[in-house]
Amino acid sequence: IAAPSLLGRTLSKNAERALRHGLATFAVAVWLAYNIWWNWRGVDWRSGLPLQLCDINGLMAPFALVTGKRFARATLYFWTAALTAQAFIQPSLIDGPAFVLFWAFWLSHTVIAACAVYDVVVRGFRPRWRDLGIAVIASLVYVALILPIDLHLGADYGFVGNPPAGIVIPPFVLALGPWPQRAIVLVCLAPLGFVIVLLPWVVARVFAGRSTNATSPVSSV
Repeated sequence: IAAPSLLGRTLSKNAERALRHGLATFAVAVWLAYNIWWNWRGVDWRSGLPLQLCDINGLMAPFALVTGKRFARATLYFWTAALTAQAFIQPSLIDGPAFVLFWAFWLSHTVIAACAVYDVVVRGFRPRWRDLGIAVIASLVYVALILPIDLHLGADYGFVGNPPAGIVIPPFVLALGPWPQRAIVLVCLAPLGFVIVLLPWVVARVFAGRSTNATSPVSSV
């Protein structure tokens, strides 16, 4: 995750652009390979569609790096720091290192994290309250679109659906209670997570402002 950022900070402007575009291209290639491999023997409509939030974020990451659009950068930061990061804390894996799925899972999430870190460390993205608002709106749009699909297919994309017994629900999500309670709680927890990952930047700006005021020369009258 750190390697592209460490390299990018040492490069010239043109070389950095080439590295950034290369990272974005690699992210798209990983996304395509993962989803093609997953559905190679036919699409499982309840689990094979690229509709998990991390699937969407897997495309948001290269789009943000290449275009520099503020809404994409804001969504990438908050989704990655507050939501995709959960994949590292509580991975939804049932297979071990002997299976391709294990490595595909970690590679896809690692690439997303690498893109988000790169945008902060090399490209200088600094989230603000309005960016949090953008991320909240993007999340609500995602839930509004995905919930009807979940209910129609009996799926659990975004972990807000009410799937049948055959669909495995992550323990943390299951602990939030029965459906629709757990979906409501998840929707409420996401903005809280966004606030938590924004606070360090808010605090840093406050201290930076105080430091600037303390070192500013005082003019005499």
